[in-house]
Amino acid sequence: MADREQTNNAWKSMCEHPKIQDRFRTQGVDNWGSRDTITWDDPTVLFTLTRMLNDDGLPIMLGEDRNRERFGRFPHPTGSTIQYVRDNVRNASSQTNDLFEDLVTHLDYLLIRCSASEVGDERYLQGRAGLCVMGFLTSEEVKTLRSTLLGGGWTVAKDEPIDGGVRDAIRHLNALLLAAERRNAGLIHRMHA
Repeated sequence: MADREQTNNAWKSMCEHPKIQDRFRTQGVDNWGSRDTITWDDPTVLFTLTRMLNDDGLPIMLGEDRNRERFGRFPHPTGSTIQYVRDNVRNASSQTNDLFEDLVTHLDYLLIRCSASEVGDERYLQGRAGLCVMGFLTSEEVKTLRSTLLGGGWTVAKDEPIDGGVRDAIRHLNALLLAAERRNAGLIHRMHA
């Protein structure tokens, strides 16, 4: 019971923000006073409320189409460019390396921040229309990940399965991070089941 009350209080607090209310209104939702009154699943709520819109109310796309397309269709068993990079980067030093640790931490934010191990259940991974929100970065975390990608402290695994794959993936990831940074935006890593 205490968890439900805490969840409702957090929901009400979030919904007090005028931009959240405006976004609900533009989506045809007039009663947002309780989470139970909105029929959307949690991935849809998160994605809809955090998506940047232009002045005409249309979604803002980050980066070039080519980079987004390449980023979303990577030849890895999971299809995830981020997972491929995470699996195939190594610490460049034999000692603890803050740059490498920051890189791994921020890649994990994109990969597992909305997973059951992080939020306690799989509500963000089971959207009714197949939308799965894997993780996200805030605008500040976007800057940190971009600087760690460019700052060294890591190397490509010697047994990388796709020759040049990490470098190619990082080039496309960096383009998206730069586009997000220019707009002072965060990033959401999503998949469709």
